[in-house]
Amino acid sequence: MSTLSVVSDFVCPWCFIGKARLDAALSQLEAPPTVQYLPFKLNPTMPPEGMARADYRRQKFGSMQHSDALDTQVREAAEDSGVTIRHDLMERTPNTLKAHMVMAMAASVSPDNKGVPLRLADALFSAYFTEGRDISLDEVLLELAETSGVPASVAAAAIKDEELLQATNTLADGLALQGVSGVPTLLLDQHFLVSGAVPSQDLVRLIPEAISTLKKAAQEKATH
Repeated sequence: MSTLSVVSDFVCPWCFIGKARLDAALSQLEAPPTVQYLPFKLNPTMPPEGMARADYRRQKFGSMQHSDALDTQVREAAEDSGVTIRHDLMERTPNTLKAHMVMAMAASVSPDNKGVPLRLADALFSAYFTEGRDISLDEVLLELAETSGVPASVAAAAIKDEELLQATNTLADGLALQGVSGVPTLLLDQHFLVSGAVPSQDLVRLIPEAISTLKKAAQEKATH
C-alpha cells in the first residue's frame, strides 16, 4: 500500500482547500493510498501564544486592504471546493506546533485506524477556518483530539512531551531543508508528487500514475 504524505499547516487556507480537493479525488480511486499528515511551519517565528490576526496580516501583507483582497480570493476558492472559511470569526493567528504534536500522536495511537488522524485534520482545519477557534489553546486541542478518537489524556501528554516537541520541529525543519517551501505539498512514498491545492480531477489522474511509476521502478530495481 502506498503512502501519500500531506505536508501542511493547519492555519494555511490553501491546505484546507487542498484537503477538500484531495478527499474528493481519493473517493474516486479504486485503491487509494494511505494518507498521513506531516508538519510545516507556515509562520516559523510565531510566538507560542499566537498573535492578533489583524496585526499578523498587516505585518505580512503591508495593509488590511491587501489582506482583505487575498481573503476574498481564498473564500471564493474555498466555496468552489465545498468548504467554508469565516475570516470574520478569526480574531487570532495561532501557533500550530502543539496541533502538529497532537497529530503526530494521533497517527501513532491507533495505527490500525487511519481514520483517526484524518478526522483530527478535519477537526483542526474546521475549528480554525470555519469556527474561528484558537487551535493553539490546550483546551481546544484536547476537545478536538477527543472528538476525533484520540483520548484526551494521550493528547494532554503529547503537548507536554519535550521529545515529541523536538521530533516535530526536526521533521518540519527537515522537510523544509529537503525543498518543501510551500504547502500543501504531496509526497508519494517519500517522493515529491505535487505542490499546491491541485484540482481533484488532476489528482485523480496523477496519483494512480505516480503509484504505477514507482511500482514499476521498484520492480525493475529488484530484477537487477
